[in-house]
Order: sequence, then C-alpha cells, then structure tokens
Amino acid sequence: MSPFKPIVRALLAPIAIGPPADTEAQSSVSNPVSSCGFRWAIRYVTLGILSVALGGTALKADAPSRAEGSWEKVRCPFDASRALLPVTCGRLKVPENYDAPGRSIEIAFMIVSPRHNIDPAYPVIFLSVAPGAPILVYAEMLVTTPGIHEVVVDRDWVFLDQRGAGRSIPSLRCPRGESHLARVKACRDQLIGQGIDLSQYNSARSASDIETLRKALGVKQWNLWGASYGSRLAFTVARYYPASVRSIVHDGVDLPENQEFVDDFRGTEVALEKLLSKCAVNAACSSRFPQLRSRFLAAILRLREQPVAVGGARFDDNKVLHFIRDSLFGGGSPLTFEHRIQSLLTYMDAAARGDGRLMLQIEHGMVGEDRCEKTSVPVEGYFSLGQHLSIDCNEEKPFESMGEYQQAAAKSEVFRSLLGGQGGIGVFRECALWPAGRAEPIENTHVSYDGPQLVFTGELDASLSGPAGYETEMLYANATNVVFRNAGHVQVHLADCPPSSEDDYRLCALRVGRQFLADPQGSLDTRCAQTRKLRLTP
Repeated sequence: MSPFKPIVRALLAPIAIGPPADTEAQSSVSNPVSSCGFRWAIRYVTLGILSVALGGTALKADAPSRAEGSWEKVRCPFDASRALLPVTCGRLKVPENYDAPGRSIEIAFMIVSPRHNIDPAYPVIFLSVAPGAPILVYAEMLVTTPGIHEVVVDRDWVFLDQRGAGRSIPSLRCPRGESHLARVKACRDQLIGQGIDLSQYNSARSASDIETLRKALGVKQWNLWGASYGSRLAFTVARYYPASVRSIVHDGVDLPENQEFVDDFRGTEVALEKLLSKCAVNAACSSRFPQLRSRFLAAILRLREQPVAVGGARFDDNKVLHFIRDSLFGGGSPLTFEHRIQSLLTYMDAAARGDGRLMLQIEHGMVGEDRCEKTSVPVEGYFSLGQHLSIDCNEEKPFESMGEYQQAAAKSEVFRSLLGGQGGIGVFRECALWPAGRAEPIENTHVSYDGPQLVFTGELDASLSGPAGYETEMLYANATNVVFRNAGHVQVHLADCPPSSEDDYRLCALRVGRQFLADPQGSLDTRCAQTRKLRLTP
C-alpha cells in the first residue's frame, strides 16, 4: 500500500484551500499583507494521480500536473540508493501570495516510509527548529544511517523545507556583509530585485503550504511534530486548520502568545536558578563552589561597571550571561551535557573571583564542542537569514517594544544583563530594513485547539520553552508535559548524529512519541525521561 491513501472523491471534486469561512479575516488597505486575512483566490487543488505500491514503498506519481497545489515526484538530490528506508522526494507548487495568486514558488519535501506502516492515513510531518533553519539536507543524511530506524518506525514521516529555506525555491539566503545591518540591507535589495515578496514568508503562509501539501498527498490528518519554532508553526497550523490535525508533539514548546525576547530571557533566568539550586543542595558542588549564587550575581553587577579584560577578550555582564545561555541551550549526549554543566559552574565561580584567564580558557575549550564529527553540507543546508527576518519581523517584533524590555529589565538584573547596553534596539533596526509586513494581532494570541498534545520540556532549557512547557499543560486540558530531568532545549535533534547510549534522551523522546502517536489519548510510560543523572563537579 502507498504511504498515503488518497480519497477518490478528492480526485474528482474541487478542493478549497485556506482557513474555514468563519475564521477568514478581511485584509485592510493599510495592511495588505496580513498573515491571517486570507481571501483565498485559489479554490482548486489539482492532485497528482497516486499509484498504489506494495510493502510500504514511497509515493509514486504518474505524469503529475504542475497546476498550483499539485506536487511532482523528483529525483532525490542525494544518492537515494544509500537510503536505509524507502524515500520519495517531491516538490509542491504553491502561490507565493495566496491572496493574490500570480508568482509561484516550490516547497521541497521528502517522505520516508517504514517497512511496515501501521497507520497510512496519519503520517508525521516534522517542522524544523528555527526560522531560517532547513531540515531536508539533514534528513537526507539521517536516512542513510541506522539512526533513521529510531525515527521512522511504524508510520510515514514527511520532512519539508519551509518556504524561503533549504531546498525550497526561492531560498532567502543572504550573502555575507561588512556589518549585520549592511548585510540585511544588501540581502533585502537582492531578493526584492529577484521579484520576491518578502512579506509572504511567515508562519501563516507556511501553514497554508502544509495544508495544501496534505490535500495534494491525500493525507487524512497530520500528526505535527514541531521542534522549538516548529512548535509555534504547529500551533499556527492548528489555528487555521484544526480539522487537519490529529495530534501535536511539541519538542521545546513555543506558545504564539508569548513575547519572544522577554520570555526567552526569562527562561534563561529560570534555568540558571535551577542550576545554581542544584549546586547549592549538592554536597560536592556546594563545597567546591560555596555560596555560588550570591557571589555570581554580585559579579554580574560588578562586571557591568568594571569589565575584565584578558588576552584581547573583554568580559562584561552581557558577554558572560550570553555565554552561559548559549552553553545551556543545547542538549547533546549525557557526557557532553554533563561536561558543559561542570564547565559552566567553574566559569561562574571564576567570574565571581574575577579570574578572567580561567574564563577565557573555558570559553575556548567549549567553543565548537560537538560530539559529532564536522560534516560539510551543501548550500541548501545553510541558515536562511532572509526567511528568519521575514518571520521574526512579521509576527514577533511587531508585538514587542523597547518599553516592554525596559520594564522587564527593571525587575531582573539577569534580564538587564542579557539585554545589553543597547537595550535590544538592534532587533528593531534590522526589522525596520526588512519589508516583512505586519501580522494581524491574532498571530500573537492563544490558539484554541482541543486535540491531544504532547510536550517535551528540558528541565534546564534556557529558553522560553522551559517555562512554556508547564504553561502549556495548564492552558490545554488535553496536553501532557513530559519533563526531561537534567536536559536542555529539544530532545530530538534530527540533524544530530545517532545516540551513543540507551539512556540518551533522544531515544526516550522518540519512544514516548511513538506511544503517543499510536494512541494520543492513552497513558504514557515516561520513566525514561527521569534517568539522566548529573555530576556537578569533575
């Protein structure tokens, strides 16, 4: 049987795309590029005829139409003969602007099929971790390694590069520049010169692409698996197309109503407090680093007024806290994460003692730390700054303000240090250069969705996803939050190398996720999420 079973009626009748009529908002003249005010001129999707194959083989298309909303099978841009599971590579043609169809763009995707598919009508679609982050290049690498068998086990997984990123066309990658703002301006001019409407590359438009793909493939409902920003995109799909969603897995949840900058730094402060509390109640750690919390917070205030300079480096409060935040952010293997925690506690103690040489030594030792060998990737695997800006400047920054930042800074010295001397003005300067349009206010509001949701939260997640995991379980009656003890942000990094041990949380999250997908309303065995011990001192 093919991975997806198209409904025959769908092949014979016109298919409307867009949000239900009762949720459709009108665009205004002052805001012609609304993220939720879709008028949806296209009302028909032409489906490629899907042939039925045996043994869980990948989708096949016979002479597919290239009308808007149709897909075609293409030759995979890697050596598919090395794939350990059946793969189908495809491209979906969609309008750049659903409100005013004209220019078309293409969404690149890949379907990976298990040997035995227990649920063909309900595949998983994976939504990538950050605005501008591709996934296909890494999924293509993963499918050639044994690690793919831990991900794709009993149902199809669909990987796609969202509009503006990766292998999708166009990709809003930006050339390097002398300064960040100069790079933003040059990239803007280059992309606009190519006829690209930068206001059309946001979460609401990507949600429409995902719905169009669902209809084109004949999928009954998606199981959405959103990692970090992918969680926000999953909420956006559920906002406009709730009937198309069977369940959602949030790996590092991102609530649309949260204020990204403020809540992100709040998450860093919460994670830092948790780490310092763990040290305080641990005999070995509290003996080696006595009263570390009070000494380190005092050092932050001191470094703000009197930075430490050593070896050409300058350590002020902003630099120190961002190094800690960045180091806490990732997860990695148990050994890598444990070593990182030990180094951070030593780093904070060094900051408290004013030992700049040790701080510099620790920074140099941790930069580029990776448990995987560095692997070169094609240009389609590079970060897409243009897509990142189109999303951030459309649906995040319009709902934030310098006043809001200043209020948060007045309540928290950690937030003030993370914000830096410019007070966060840089993000508004880059958005002033980028014509991303302004999302409708609904994009920054709570999504009413009553379907089953599973949340993975790292106990030491230093981003907004840490506190948001607990919030999601409180806000949604049908949501379950699984807290991974002594873990960081996102448990299933599909671009990572395969896990090295059975206690790796990547394996645990995948197992719990499979339980959930098999029966979204059933009970879950989550004991594996509590297994990671953390030695705080070397």
